[in-house]
Amino acid sequence: MGGKALLRGLAAAMLLLALPARPEAAGAPADHLERVVILTRHGIRAAMSTPEELGRWTAEPWPSFAVPPGHLTAHGFQAAALFGGYYREHYRALGLLPAGDCAAARVHANLPQRTVETGRALAEQLLPGCPAHVDTVTTKADPLFDPVPAGATHLDPDLALAAVRGRIGDATAWTAAHADTVEALQRLLLNCAPADCRAQVQPGGRLAGRRLLTDVPSALDRGQGDDWLNLQSPLATASGLTESLIMAYADGAPLASLLGGRVTADALNRAGAAHATDLDARLRTPYIARVGAGPLARHLADLLAGEAPAVTVLVGHDGTILLLASLLRLDWVLPGYQPDQVPPGSALVLERWRRVDGQTVIRARFTAQSLDQLRTLTPLTEAQPPLSAPVFIPGCSQAGPAMDCPVERFRHVAEDATQGE
Repeated sequence: MGGKALLRGLAAAMLLLALPARPEAAGAPADHLERVVILTRHGIRAAMSTPEELGRWTAEPWPSFAVPPGHLTAHGFQAAALFGGYYREHYRALGLLPAGDCAAARVHANLPQRTVETGRALAEQLLPGCPAHVDTVTTKADPLFDPVPAGATHLDPDLALAAVRGRIGDATAWTAAHADTVEALQRLLLNCAPADCRAQVQPGGRLAGRRLLTDVPSALDRGQGDDWLNLQSPLATASGLTESLIMAYADGAPLASLLGGRVTADALNRAGAAHATDLDARLRTPYIARVGAGPLARHLADLLAGEAPAVTVLVGHDGTILLLASLLRLDWVLPGYQPDQVPPGSALVLERWRRVDGQTVIRARFTAQSLDQLRTLTPLTEAQPPLSAPVFIPGCSQAGPAMDCPVERFRHVAEDATQGE
């Protein structure tokens, strides 16, 4: 093509780009959102252990929470409410949750205080002006969240032990494989290099009476009663300490009270590897996931395919989401967190869309407030949203940015995954 012809072609193309869109293009049909199911973890809670118990592992005293161990904090209630307000505005803009329709959303929570109160915070914001009702079961255990104690499924402790052992092998070798993670957390907790810590915890030392993570014995065997698995290791201890630090930071504890100011969002992200590794062994083992999340997976398929409110919120725990993720082979990574981490208030969101071509599909994503959004109670808007990542559903999701998963195919995936439960 000659130079003049090329210039004429470019000029014509630029003119076409400058023309206003045709009316029929502006009013072109669009995909339509029909239903949403939000499987969320409870919000920020108090540590499960006392400050005195936690302080055995740290150079500085541990901050206390204003509520009993394991309870949702006042700060946590506010953070959950901010997420609820974001859901309301986001889905109202997409045609769901019309003002004044108190039947447009339903919140169902597990029995502990932290899940019920998280549900109440969400319900108040999803349906302002309506009673903030949170459904719970009247039995001792909810089959959606605790199917084994509820009698909905049966767990064979010996098979479960074998399944975990088959993934991590000898507990001592598993601990050794993650030695760097344990030593990094011990440095953060005690503010000393591994070679110096041992001398400093001896009588007369700067840290006399403190305990070393590296001294925790490693064992993997069958537990007793509800604690069917005994997985003891430095990683398991580090896991609980890390989660307690995350909760304290997210709850807005003064930085000076968090290990003398050594705790930052970046430090917690690195330390979170211990928690993620421990939960992976306990909850992402396929046999355990099938027993622990089978009823929930089938319930989600029913909600998405059958009749249900426009928005359904199920409030559980990090284990609830991780068991389901293992069952359906779901993964995600959010900035500032470990792979597959489930921060306070985070959620797996399943949306049912009717596409322009008439096909009904599910679009999944994982969403969470960042640690600093939690800590500072940052308002969530479309301009300043929570973190979010699309989730691919193996055996169902199609190629493309939305990773569309046909609704009926999702039901088959859920049913196939729970076979042999």
